[in-house]
Amino acid sequence: MHGGTKWIWKKNESTANTWLNFIKKFTVEEVPETAYACIAVDSKYRLYINGVLAVPEGGLKRGPSKNGTYYDEVEISGYLKKGENTLAILAEYFGKSGFSHISSGMGGLLFEADINGEIVSSDLSWRVKKNPAYMKADEFDIPPNFRLSEPNIYYDAEKAEEEWILPSFDSGNWDFADEICDAGAGVWGMLVKRDIPMFRSYGLKDYLNSADFEGFTAEEDTELELYLPYNAQLMPYLKITAPKGKRVSARSENKFISQSVMMVYYTRDGGQEYESFGWINGERIIYTIPAGVTVHALKYRETGYDTDFAGSFECDDDFLNRLWQKSLRTLYVTMRDNFMDCPDRERAQWWGDVNIDMQMLLYCMDEKALLLYKKGAAQMARWAEDGEYMLTVVPTGTEEFELPFQNLAGIWGFWYYYLYSGDVSVPGRVYEMSKRYVLSFDFMDNGLLKHKTGSWDWPDWGDNADIAPMENAWYYMAVSALKKMAALLKKDEDIPIYDKSLRSIEDNFAPAFMKGDCFYDRTENGIPDDRANALAVLSGLAGEDRYKGIARILTSVENASPYMEKYVLDALCEMGEVEKAVERMKKRYRQMVEYDRSTLWEYWSMEGTFNHAWSGGPLITMSKYIAGIHPVDIAYREFEIKPRLCGLSFIKCRVPSARGEIALDLKNLGERVEMTVTVPEHSVANVYLPLINGNLPQDGKYNYTIGDGYAHYVLTQGVYHLK
Repeated sequence: MHGGTKWIWKKNESTANTWLNFIKKFTVEEVPETAYACIAVDSKYRLYINGVLAVPEGGLKRGPSKNGTYYDEVEISGYLKKGENTLAILAEYFGKSGFSHISSGMGGLLFEADINGEIVSSDLSWRVKKNPAYMKADEFDIPPNFRLSEPNIYYDAEKAEEEWILPSFDSGNWDFADEICDAGAGVWGMLVKRDIPMFRSYGLKDYLNSADFEGFTAEEDTELELYLPYNAQLMPYLKITAPKGKRVSARSENKFISQSVMMVYYTRDGGQEYESFGWINGERIIYTIPAGVTVHALKYRETGYDTDFAGSFECDDDFLNRLWQKSLRTLYVTMRDNFMDCPDRERAQWWGDVNIDMQMLLYCMDEKALLLYKKGAAQMARWAEDGEYMLTVVPTGTEEFELPFQNLAGIWGFWYYYLYSGDVSVPGRVYEMSKRYVLSFDFMDNGLLKHKTGSWDWPDWGDNADIAPMENAWYYMAVSALKKMAALLKKDEDIPIYDKSLRSIEDNFAPAFMKGDCFYDRTENGIPDDRANALAVLSGLAGEDRYKGIARILTSVENASPYMEKYVLDALCEMGEVEKAVERMKKRYRQMVEYDRSTLWEYWSMEGTFNHAWSGGPLITMSKYIAGIHPVDIAYREFEIKPRLCGLSFIKCRVPSARGEIALDLKNLGERVEMTVTVPEHSVANVYLPLINGNLPQDGKYNYTIGDGYAHYVLTQGVYHLK
């Protein structure tokens, strides 16, 4: 930042839910080809340049570190003109910390742009005024969930000065801004460049039933239920005619379940339109229209994380198709400033959730989605550097949470991410934090872990968790990943430390926990746990000679919540029991799939949130194990396509790999299978064509070997038709 750039605000205007208008006029001699503005704020902003909306929602929630603030870098040349230009910024100060935001305790705005060598920056010359239209909360309304930093938004159109964003507006009677401190100083701390894209706006859209209410006049206070095609992040819009002082509101259908945020609009007299600056989510939005108000249009602006859906899965089983799509939709609606456990109740970045989100997005989204995972990993590392301890939720301005099972899963996931992406920056950034964390565990005299409770003893929702084998297996998986990271990062001196821990668990896990043909220590109901046995498989602590007994547990015991269900399904598939995984998946997810909503729930029942991405593990089951596409070597240098038919007539799958799109089109013709596969450049594919009734491939064009019911081809870049 330039030396003259200052944090500015209006002193004594930092109570919760404060909105300020800022105006700056400046002259441009020649419009540049490029011009970047750096903008930071606590908490959010909307930028207009010469009366045109340039940034619909700017700013990231605070928390790149325990005392830091993100700044945006925005290209603005397309909004500039020769001569006088006007910047107008609406800044919102939450004034409240939450599970995904740490408040600085004071509103602040920072702006700097280099325009042909001339610096336009925030200083004493800016004009400021508290926006009179934004109101305090109505005391009888349900406030947002205590975990949220975002407030309900109340707007009084009678008090609004809507022309203030226009170049013609005269702000000469406004106050000059107060300079608070230099950039990089004060309560806002270190500045960190935003490392994810600006949010995407999909434009104003009609609800599915918007036309039903055009011209509707309420004779009494009426609730109108508007339908979206899927659960989305959105900003409600209305166009109405009304007498002044009428209270119109918009909320999600699950407002009373999750205490999500809502919009309240007080009318002025006559025709008017309004779009709320503050997103909510849902697929049913409830507008409350008071008596005497006529509706001309009810719409919404869908917004969200800027990524494209790059992967797909389709087959002739409608249940599987719907479940894959619901998993995708649930993932996308939980992405914004950070990965969120849910977009309504918390918006918090619990790392156990993120670890599953990351595994999902590697099969369904483009490379921009990876940036959100990298952002979260960098946040964890900075917070660990500030506090010398790995936390499970960052950023957080309230409690600090450590859930050891989620942290260990996350450390295992850092290597998983590298295996798929080849991006060494994540292992490099998180290595020291992860090392310190695993070394914080103690071993008992029996060579196994001393139990570490953390903030609370949470292995998973649900009862009958077999804690000890789960903990040792997660630890083994985390340390195995750390050992690989140490080799990658040339930390050879650390490898003997990891080897000692791994050998200790290897030598003592089965003697302590092997009971009959499966693993068991203790549960409330005295029955072996599906989660503990699944992790024994995934960690490699269970040899293949144990698979039969473990499969019996994984097909009969259903303790896992949707969070741990993903790992149970993975374990069945890794044991070669893909068909049994599909059977379990269809049984456990049936209610969610059949329910008329586009996303998956937090629990198996509808008691929690309706949109929890940790429930989306079946997306991975289908793409990774039914279609059979996964890397064998780093970043898909070598990979496998080994489909399992599972009684399906066709399978179509697209995977956005680090080297380009991988595609599978499979047709099961009864006596034989035909496959078309696409192999991207600079990679080697091990492609397995399923053989039915021992029938050999008909096309001798490519060399193959036979084994385990497949014809095995080794293929390089190209499109191949196999039958």
